[in-house]
Amino acid sequence: MMIASIVTSTYSLSKSKRVLFLSLLAALIAAPAWAQTQLGTLFGTVTDTSGAVVPGAEVSVENVTTGLKRDGRTDKMGEYQLVGLPAGRYTLRVQKEGFQTEVREGIALSPGAAIGINLSLVVGKLSVHVTVEAGVPSVDATTTVEGMIAERSLAALPLDGRDLFKAAILVPGVAPTPSSAPSLLSNGKAGQVSVNGMRPSWTNVLIDGMDANDPVFGYSPAGASGIFLGMDDFVEVRVSTQTFGSEYGTNSGGVIEAITKSGSNHFHGSLFELHRDAALEARNYFDLSSRPIPPFVRNQFGASIGGPLARDHTFFFCQL
Repeated sequence: MMIASIVTSTYSLSKSKRVLFLSLLAALIAAPAWAQTQLGTLFGTVTDTSGAVVPGAEVSVENVTTGLKRDGRTDKMGEYQLVGLPAGRYTLRVQKEGFQTEVREGIALSPGAAIGINLSLVVGKLSVHVTVEAGVPSVDATTTVEGMIAERSLAALPLDGRDLFKAAILVPGVAPTPSSAPSLLSNGKAGQVSVNGMRPSWTNVLIDGMDANDPVFGYSPAGASGIFLGMDDFVEVRVSTQTFGSEYGTNSGGVIEAITKSGSNHFHGSLFELHRDAALEARNYFDLSSRPIPPFVRNQFGASIGGPLARDHTFFFCQL
């Protein structure tokens, strides 16, 4: 009703203003769709010990760090589907009168993943819980050929310059490329990586599902130095090289998707330093053995902090 009343009121405007207003309204309504690629799905079938499907069972999932909850029910075929889940670790609970409650803990859901988990309920009292710890058997229903660099690897690997694209080249099929664009146009952004031999400008870079490429030339995002800093902002970097889904558009080369960290119900933070020194490096091919290694020192410092603003509802995370 609210949208209808807004649209009706535009008839008093001129035709050009009406078109502009409706275009902006459509853009605002469609804006959340940009970030849908980072949301995951849990689905499966609930049966009893004889293999018969269990319709009408209550299915709920909870994010163990943020308290986010989703609820649903199995249909007449005993199937359930919980969509729109941010990446994280979840606990899945299934219950129905006449059966023991089934609980699956430690479910790790990656951005954009569709994980299938089938459950079998045992006849008994609803108050009796059957809890299964991590390592639940699951099936990822996506067909995308991809590689993933997890948070621990992003923090621990000695990535040169703490650059996003240095993480991307760890995935098979991704190679670094020299910049061939004029510096005034590229500003250090052109020619970051090539996926399966495609042009570097055909690589689509997404941050939390939103397009982060140069809108005119298609260059990958970076600073004037040509590197993309802020690796400690990301919980995961996923590189899709082939057969990625229809939700990924714009470019035909590959998709690099970085997912930023989120705060949780507990305060957490970090301090880091990346130190490079010529004294710790070997000679390269062009260094003369009669001369010392050319001096080089680089220090990169940073800190991050995250936590709750309103428990189970609003969180913050920032990096310095």
